Amino acid sequence: MGSLTKYVSNDRPEFAVYIEDDDKVCDAYLLYEKRIVGDIWLYNSVPTPSQPEWHNKGNLPFLNPAEFEENLEPFDARSPVEVTWDFSEETVANIFLASRLIAKLTVGSCPGWSSLATAN
Repeated sequence: MGSLTKYVSNDRPEFAVYIEDDDKVCDAYLLYEKRIVGDIWLYNSVPTPSQPEWHNKGNLPFLNPAEFEENLEPFDARSPVEVTWDFSEETVANIFLASRLIAKLTVGSCPGWSSLATAN
């Protein structure tokens, strides 16, 4: 069964990050007033395929193939995940796992930036 964890900005509570592991992939979503405005893949929850599966929309959500990713072990609400916020020039949600920056989301970033994706 999948898991969902929510991180709400203390300064601007209309912004939140949801991290969802649906037992296939783990994605993070940037929400503004409960609407998804950015997303990023974080890791595969099942064995990583050698070839991309993007040719068939029936495979949604897509697994990142081995050549495109550094896969993490699945994590949950007890894992040392932290989301920090920067509202200076644009809204940026930085996602850290054990003090390592693993992803950034901005409004309109679909996908956002992931240090775990090794290719575009």
